[in-house]
Amino acid sequence: MAGAHPAPHKPGPRRAAPAVGTLLPGVLARLGLAQQIAGWRAVVEWEAIVGESLARHTTAVRVQGHTLIVETNDPFGLSHAKPGLLKLVQEHIGSDQIREIRLEHGRHQETRP
Repeated sequence: MAGAHPAPHKPGPRRAAPAVGTLLPGVLARLGLAQQIAGWRAVVEWEAIVGESLARHTTAVRVQGHTLIVETNDPFGLSHAKPGLLKLVQEHIGSDQIREIRLEHGRHQETRP
């Protein structure tokens, strides 16, 4: 039949697409990135982990392998606190990706009153 159009397609009921937040952990795990991101959370969320008082004197700056590098104006004075800091970090990120904290004398400047 010339000029006839096929019947329009009627889609079935629509399902809501899953939220990105629910898909992302699985994708990151399959790519082998989940543990690395867990380590970097320690850098980004440093103040939430150690509290405002200690964050005034320290800055988590990077992750090297399984080591969190923290700059401070007094690395020797804080060396006794490393085991406790490590435990706080691991509990906060929910992973043992960080297995060591290295305190380095750095450019950390107290910027808050």
